[in-house]
Amino acid sequence: MRPAVLRLDSFSSGPSTGAQLAAAAAREEAFQLGYEKGLAEGREGSLDALTDTLAELGRDMQASQQAEAALRRELRAALAPVLHTIVDLLGPRSEKERLRHALGEELARIVEHVPDRTVILRCPQDLQPDLADCIDRARFLQARIEPLSAGLDRVELAAGQGSIILDPSLFTARLKAIIDDIKTGE
Repeated sequence: MRPAVLRLDSFSSGPSTGAQLAAAAAREEAFQLGYEKGLAEGREGSLDALTDTLAELGRDMQASQQAEAALRRELRAALAPVLHTIVDLLGPRSEKERLRHALGEELARIVEHVPDRTVILRCPQDLQPDLADCIDRARFLQARIEPLSAGLDRVELAAGQGSIILDPSLFTARLKAIIDDIKTGE
């Protein structure tokens, strides 16, 4: 769409001469050329400005993403020791309950599948009352509790040729390994 110049001629000046009409046509053509050139340069300038702005926005976004990634790494590195400490403090408090639960499930399975089998439970001295309670709840009459070798902190359950080792410290170690994986992962 091209703008048209509205021209008001004075009726008192008489009819326009050929020279005046040619001059008016030349002015109109010059105006149109200037207008088109200005419009093209303006569009080109706008596109250049838009391209520059988008490139700057891209650089800003990349810098922001790098800063965010660095902050995440820093937070994970700072948080991992805190989580390890929480696991160290709360892990031993819940080990006994987890051990009782796991042992109860294993004894129930043995009673269900091989009720007449003799089961030998080996554990540290301080866990023997808890194991006796698990045996009573499972109504397992053919079970013996024996002391475990010194220095070992786990429960061994042996029945016939099979044995199960329940080590509560493995849970804490696995939880710490998960925390370390989170710490090193992106």
